[in-house]
Amino acid sequence: MKNKVTAIALVLSVVFLTSCQSSMNRFTQDDRGANTYSATETNQLSSVVEGHVIAIKHIQLSGSKGMGSGIGTVLGAAAGANAVGSSDSNKVAGAIVGGLLGAIAGRAIEENTTADTGFEFLIKLSSGTMKAFVQKSKQGLRVGDQVYVIYGNSTVRLTRK
Repeated sequence: MKNKVTAIALVLSVVFLTSCQSSMNRFTQDDRGANTYSATETNQLSSVVEGHVIAIKHIQLSGSKGMGSGIGTVLGAAAGANAVGSSDSNKVAGAIVGGLLGAIAGRAIEENTTADTGFEFLIKLSSGTMKAFVQKSKQGLRVGDQVYVIYGNSTVRLTRK
């Protein structure tokens, strides 16, 4: 009976802590590059505007915040439950504290290991408006280069004109 209470408390702690995490979507280009498309992008119509590169700035891309805290919660709860005394109340308290610390550590580890560098491009469109675009690869583009900005379905790509 006591083992069932401990197991239920562990499961509830894990579910609660992992539901508290936030996952943020990033609108940056992935590792595939501007010349590689996914299969789901075939037969899709995109819009194209002309422009030229006004500025390029080297930037930091923050890491993801997804599964690290969930994995840290599970590992921390397991470690915390086994690190304390033999009574069920001590194991539950150890699991909760271990789960919290594991979630914090897991999120920090994931964010630091998935952080990257990229480039911010300022583009002056032929209409005269300015747009900013962030991607991982510089693609050999330089200030003054004429580019096409291809956009649609939450995807933006720069390509040399």
